[in-house]
Amino acid sequence: MPIEKIANWIKEEKELGSQEAGSVVLATASSCGEVHSRIVAIRELTESGVLFFTQKRSRKAKDLNENPSASMTLWLPLQQREVVLDGAVKALDQRENEFYWEALPRERQLRFLTYKSGEPIDTLNTLQCDYEELERKFQNKKIPINECYCGYRLIPNRIYFYTLGQNTFSQVIEYKLFAGRWESKLVSP
Repeated sequence: MPIEKIANWIKEEKELGSQEAGSVVLATASSCGEVHSRIVAIRELTESGVLFFTQKRSRKAKDLNENPSASMTLWLPLQQREVVLDGAVKALDQRENEFYWEALPRERQLRFLTYKSGEPIDTLNTLQCDYEELERKFQNKKIPINECYCGYRLIPNRIYFYTLGQNTFSQVIEYKLFAGRWESKLVSP
C-alpha cells in the first residue's frame, strides 16, 4: 500500500519533467554512531523493499555491514512532496547481485569497473583513461561481474509521506508496519 503510493508519486514527478525522481538520500550510521548520508539511485521498488547498489569498499557498505539499519529520503520538488523510509537493510546474495549485474547497460558495467570507491586518484582523467582501457579490453566480450558490486534492500518498517503546504499546514501521514500490516495515521508536521 505505501510502496504503491511511493511509486505513484515518483511516476507523477517524472510526468512533470523530473530527471532524478528515482534518487534518494541514504543515511547510514557506523557501529559507533557516526552518521553519513549520500544520494543513491533506486534500482527497484517493490513490496519487499527498496533496492540499491554500491561498492563493497564504500563507506555506506561498511556502515551497513556494521549496522544494518538505514533511512532514505525521497524529495519530489515539483510536487513539493517528500517520503522518508526507515528500516532494516539486507545485503543481496551473490546470485541476486549477478542477476542485476547482467541487467545493467554495458556502459554502466564499465563505469562500475572503473570506480574504486573512496580511493585517492590523481585526476578525473585517471578514471576516463581506465574506462577507455576497459572498453578496449572487453570490446565484443561479456563483462564479468565486478567483485565489489553489491546490492542492498531497505525493508521499511516506517514510512512518512509529507505534502508541503504553501499557504497552509503541511500534511504528514505516517505508516507503521505492525504484524505484517501497514497502519497509517495523520500526524502533526
